[in-house]
Amino acid sequence: MREIKACPFCETNNFNHHSKAKYWQIVDLNFVECSNCGLIFANPMPGMDIVSKGNRALNILQKSRGTISQYRGGKEYSYILKRKARSGVLLDIGCAEGIFLKGIEENSDWKAEGLEIIKSVVDFANEVLDIKVHYGTLDSFENKVEYYDHIRMNNVIEHIQNPVIFLNKANEILKKGGTVYCSTPNGVQDGAILKVANKRGFEFNLLENHFYYYPPKTLRNIIKHCGFKITHAYSEDISHSLKDFGIIPGIKKTEITDEFNLDFYEDKSNKDFILNIDEINTYKNHPTTKTWKILFNKFTKEVFRLRLPYYLPIGHQQHIYARKI
Repeated sequence: MREIKACPFCETNNFNHHSKAKYWQIVDLNFVECSNCGLIFANPMPGMDIVSKGNRALNILQKSRGTISQYRGGKEYSYILKRKARSGVLLDIGCAEGIFLKGIEENSDWKAEGLEIIKSVVDFANEVLDIKVHYGTLDSFENKVEYYDHIRMNNVIEHIQNPVIFLNKANEILKKGGTVYCSTPNGVQDGAILKVANKRGFEFNLLENHFYYYPPKTLRNIIKHCGFKITHAYSEDISHSLKDFGIIPGIKKTEITDEFNLDFYEDKSNKDFILNIDEINTYKNHPTTKTWKILFNKFTKEVFRLRLPYYLPIGHQQHIYARKI
């Protein structure tokens, strides 16, 4: 556990107590809020040793994050990439088994690479899928200066150790004019859930290392500070907000996680993850991955999904698109 004496963003040291939670029942999390910039984070901060164990345990518990839906998502994302350029090099941070990346490579001329901290899924991506996935964290990257055309950070930035260091490194490895997609929970809403839980007499047992919560304005300021120009930002999923905000109609434990303890998974392995290349090769011609279906679903989401202005405190998920200056 590392004590944070100055805010990772604005570097002031005036923190207010925010809330408490647990991580896999073995780590007590104390969240504070910077009184200057509004950033919410765990202090002290659990180190990467415990995070790696937690991610490994979650991968075992969930069996796998790699399914045909991941391939379908990759194919849909390939159309977004083709709007940017006919070809390029993508880095997907937190790419799991790499099936999303396979969906991109098989349906575009883009080269897709990934980054993961779970060794077993890195090996699967490289050895079974023949997808280039790097093992480690972003700060371990070397010889990649201005290498990538696009970086995808889908539900990643809430997991990292320092957002400024993380985004500065992303800026460094992007080509000039390269783009970033960043998605993360709305820190106003998720932070409120932790607070209301404490007022109701319990602490959430977090199975994902959500150690940072970003109010939308704060996240935008951090991204701009790290050398990016924001081109588009919004929040969505108001139904999640109305259910879990803690005011309408009141917070409740929608998923019971108290029983999960990290020590139980110390000697376990992901033996239930059985997925061979022959099965994955059927994804390209699966009925749910037909091009017309992908494009139709993409169109309906773009037209009918409610997107809220970034500055509103509702909308569970926030999305930011930015370009390197």
